[in-house]
Amino acid sequence: MIHDCEATQERLVDLLFGELDGGRRGVALEELDGCPACRVQYQSLVETLQTFDRAAEASLPAEDFWPGYEERLRNRMAQEIQPNIWQTAAALSRPEYRLTFLEDEGLTRRLTREVRGVAHDAELTWPEFKRDPLGFTGRSVSAYSRAGWKFLSQRDVSLAVLASFVVIFGAVGLVVGLEQFRLSRAARASLNEELELIGMVPPEAEIPREQEQPDKGAAGMAKGKGGGMKPKQEKPGGGGGGGRQEALPASHGKLPQASLQPQILPPNPHPPAVTQPHLAVAPTIQADPTLFPPDTRPIPLGDPKSSSTATSSGTGTGGGIGTGTGTGVGPGDGSGFGPGRGMNTGGGDPNIGGGGPGGGGGGVDYNKTFNQKDVTRKAVILSKPEPGFTEEARKNNVTGIVR
Repeated sequence: MIHDCEATQERLVDLLFGELDGGRRGVALEELDGCPACRVQYQSLVETLQTFDRAAEASLPAEDFWPGYEERLRNRMAQEIQPNIWQTAAALSRPEYRLTFLEDEGLTRRLTREVRGVAHDAELTWPEFKRDPLGFTGRSVSAYSRAGWKFLSQRDVSLAVLASFVVIFGAVGLVVGLEQFRLSRAARASLNEELELIGMVPPEAEIPREQEQPDKGAAGMAKGKGGGMKPKQEKPGGGGGGGRQEALPASHGKLPQASLQPQILPPNPHPPAVTQPHLAVAPTIQADPTLFPPDTRPIPLGDPKSSSTATSSGTGTGGGIGTGTGTGVGPGDGSGFGPGRGMNTGGGDPNIGGGGPGGGGGGVDYNKTFNQKDVTRKAVILSKPEPGFTEEARKNNVTGIVR
């Protein structure tokens, strides 16, 4: 038996209002039971009729409303209708109120109904799945994708979805930020708990200040790239400074004699207070003497890197010359020269360097091949005679090149 959905749906209204006799009513019910689409259509009509009946019962007045209604209506119309045409036009222009019936249906039922509607429109039935599983899957994805896009493309829905995502991500970000803040505070608290107070630094204690970087190039005042008295090439280190807290900067002058022995008298640009001492002692700086050759110029002691001409030991402390601290010369802290600490020169911690021209120690290796930059005068060919064959070679008919 072939089922005709259109014929069955035409009889749904008659079946709904009881206008079919017993035989035709039974046939219609059997057809509804065998066709899911017709059964859904009939169920929708039944629900709509029930909703309309409930709305009509809620909106219609009670039985005691009707006695005397005609007289009350006539009096009301006499009050509203006036001979003034403008009032009549205004009354005619009032908007018409229409009663709208909203279906009271739960979210789950509405969602189920929409899903069934999409499945019905796309012919997603069990026989279709058994006949063509791949086609059924493709139609399912396509149908539900279109339905989802149609739902999300609505302006109110898209704004609601966007707002919900903003709220959710904002809440997640706030939670993550608060958790990171809590962890950082906990880490700082645990770090403070692990610290142990050993003691307080007394006010008179001097904290070592950041040292300046020494000038690039060869260390000391000697010519060449040597680092000191050691045989092998090694970078020197150390420095020195001083001053007598004078207002003027350290004056320009020559360095005193360098010596690795401990200082007896620090350098001073001012003339000595004792003009004729019983035991004369020359001022020195504690540094590698190979990096500071003797300066025989008849000028006062001072800082060779200063440009001040007024005699002064500088603003530093310790008794030397410069802006540092100690008995040396320069901005360092120590008895050497230049930025650095301790003694010697070159910056950083003290260290005796070595190697290279001007560095002393080890001398010059004349067995090596010198580069052009290592010599002061190029070799010149003074004589170049042409070699000749010897008499013995001619007698023996030897041929070749004579070198």
